[in-house]
Amino acid sequence: MDAWRRYALTAALCLCASVTYAAKGASDGDAVDNPVAVQPLAQLSATLERPLFSTTRRPAPKPAAPVVSAPPPAPPPSPPSVVVLGIVTEDGVGHAAIRSGDKVMRVRMGDDVGGWKVEKIEPRRLVLTLGERSVDFALFKTEAKGVKAADASLPQRHSGQLR
Repeated sequence: MDAWRRYALTAALCLCASVTYAAKGASDGDAVDNPVAVQPLAQLSATLERPLFSTTRRPAPKPAAPVVSAPPPAPPPSPPSVVVLGIVTEDGVGHAAIRSGDKVMRVRMGDDVGGWKVEKIEPRRLVLTLGERSVDFALFKTEAKGVKAADASLPQRHSGQLR
């Protein structure tokens, strides 16, 4: 039992010493419980420079400024659906009769057709432009294969000439 008394006595002395130290600290007005609070903030900059929970112990990179991209330009309007019905040229000035949708109209150079400008009127061709783009419309479509197939299906007509 002698060893047990020694342990009990040692524990009692430690307890008394800690209570005495705590009482002495509470009575002093200058004593600080946290030693970090005494240090100026300039000395604590390492906390910001080397973050504890970062794997590299470096501060997180600053986010890059967002790149503002311009919205894509609107697609250019498609060419109007035009059928050339006829072209008349008089004294070098051309006029064309066209059908755009359900509307039949006469146009000349410089006129507007569905936002497109009439650039040229040639004997068998109408050219519309919009900025750098241009589109051609032919008076007669010449498709050699389609013409041959159509000719074969039609009955033969005799002209007034003798053979």
